[in-house]
Amino acid sequence: MEIVYEGKTKRILHAGERIILQFKDAVTGDAAGNVDPGGNFIVGSVKGKGAASAKVAAHFFKILGDAGVDTHFCGVRSETEVEVLLAARIPLEVVYRAKAYGSFLTRYRNHVAPMSSLDIVEFNLKDDAIGDPLITPQAVVKLGIADAGELERMEAVTRKVALLVAKSLLDLGLELVDMKLEFGRVGGKLLVVDELSGDTMRIYDSAEKKLLNQVELARKLGLI
Repeated sequence: MEIVYEGKTKRILHAGERIILQFKDAVTGDAAGNVDPGGNFIVGSVKGKGAASAKVAAHFFKILGDAGVDTHFCGVRSETEVEVLLAARIPLEVVYRAKAYGSFLTRYRNHVAPMSSLDIVEFNLKDDAIGDPLITPQAVVKLGIADAGELERMEAVTRKVALLVAKSLLDLGLELVDMKLEFGRVGGKLLVVDELSGDTMRIYDSAEKKLLNQVELARKLGLI
């Protein structure tokens, strides 16, 4: 298999008509070294995090599949790997924000209190070199990244996925703070791609009053 991309928390390998997502033990955070799943820096590693990530991703993909959401998920390949369809990725990060946290607070800190209710969807241009900036729907269309109909579907699917994830966490005393989705096309069909795990969402534990890391989330979900 050929490594086609190596990110902060996973490798992407090409295997014929399929792609393998190979999860690593790396932990992300901010420039000061504070752990944060939305961070842009590797701040350490936790033994078993890669396996936890694969289990959590498979768990949420199965929930989406059962609810009729189209994704690229095919199945679990190994303890740290999931197999997905080869898709043409759309260079957008679609962020659902249930609560005000992370970069949203940084941008609007004088206008919003931490953890205020939001229920909004944002689009970011996926380009690490320029910091994945916010992008308006009009700019997305003008740049030829996606058409207006696809943007509407992406927002609708993002809201549906967020609702499914939030409902699955509710009975565990867990709360979705925010999450990032990516989309791709297979034969012209729009699919949820990348992953759904503790690396792409923030989950708050109401009892322990803290955000959960990947291993803690997998444990709360009964996966490890």
